[in-house]
Amino acid sequence: MGVLPVRTRAVFPIVLALMAVVSAVVPSTAKAAAPPGQATAEVQNALNVFLTAFDNLDWPAFRDCFAPDATVFHPASPNIKRIDSPQDFERTWLDVFARIKKTSGRDSPPYMNLSPRDLKIELLSEDVALVTFHLVDGTILSRRTIILKRGNGGWRVVHIHASNLAMRAP
Repeated sequence: MGVLPVRTRAVFPIVLALMAVVSAVVPSTAKAAAPPGQATAEVQNALNVFLTAFDNLDWPAFRDCFAPDATVFHPASPNIKRIDSPQDFERTWLDVFARIKKTSGRDSPPYMNLSPRDLKIELLSEDVALVTFHLVDGTILSRRTIILKRGNGGWRVVHIHASNLAMRAP
């Protein structure tokens, strides 16, 4: 180990003993990271639950897909600013649900058939995922970016950024 000064040699065993005691007493907060394939499958499952709840306009299941402090950029008016309070979150989404139900022409679920295209799931860390995809409805291309975070309750949406573009006829 080389030659250490006398003072360092005397302190070294004490430091090692303290480290051993601390590591035995303090519980580890590190989580075992899921293998990337498993984490991606978990995110895909969370996305499927979200899309099914949205298709069915199932408010309790839909709300459960989100973190309590989730934020949203909706793609159209009247919601033109970031939604970032629980009250605005609920109000705006319930308005969206009512509009979809009214325009769907259906009396029962599913009210939509969301079919993501060009789906990409990127694990930004072991607890954060970025999901992007497109939806096509006639001449409207809808772009969606969803950020999910893993917590005690599993993967939850923490942010959605949605935008719609009118496509030109070919």
